[in-house]
Amino acid sequence: MGVEYQRYLVAKGNAFSPSAVAVAKLVERLRKEKWIPAGGQAITTVENTFGDDLRAKLAASTAPMPTSVTAEWLDDPDREELRLVWRVESSAQLKYPLTRRPDGTVSYALELHRAHDYVYPSCETIEPIPTMCVCGEDLGFHWDDEEVVPAFGASSGIFAECEACSRTFDPAKGGAILTNPFDRTKTQARGGAAYRFALKVDCGKCFVADPGLAFAPELVSLVEEEFGREFFEVGAVY
Repeated sequence: MGVEYQRYLVAKGNAFSPSAVAVAKLVERLRKEKWIPAGGQAITTVENTFGDDLRAKLAASTAPMPTSVTAEWLDDPDREELRLVWRVESSAQLKYPLTRRPDGTVSYALELHRAHDYVYPSCETIEPIPTMCVCGEDLGFHWDDEEVVPAFGASSGIFAECEACSRTFDPAKGGAILTNPFDRTKTQARGGAAYRFALKVDCGKCFVADPGLAFAPELVSLVEEEFGREFFEVGAVY
């Protein structure tokens, strides 16, 4: 199959942004319960002083994750936009994060995303939401690749607060249609796929194209238990 599949686990209400302490506890539990390996990468948004040099941009925005992810490390101002990425290649020691595991070689990345402003995945199966503030200011934006190396690829952003009138943006006041990429069924979702915190599985081309494909219920329960709130799922192909 020529497409690549990704799945997001997003808090209902969209605005949820857990504390660094809570995120650090989640990482520790994911590792303890065999959802992620010991080592990973931290990807942040950095200033682009490298032009079109892709290798230099990747090197500047990516660093090894510390052995222990602490609240102090997470709250560093340089990590306001952050992806924690654990890449897995055919590990029998780890639990598979989705309900259908492909036959043969398995390859995927489990990611935690954290940002001050909203991140919004850009793909044909996820309709955009309205981003206009009541004062008339459009809060939607795109990271300028000439200015920065963004942590979040294939995504746009929405400012959490309007600079013109200081109102807080609430994605749940608008809605969007989310399309199942395998059977094309559609769901109307308040807030669409906007998030400030999310768990993501990036399967690349290694996945089972099943309309019922979902996060493993045990993994969803773990996340909901840690944060004391419900989450919903969004699937996307690129």
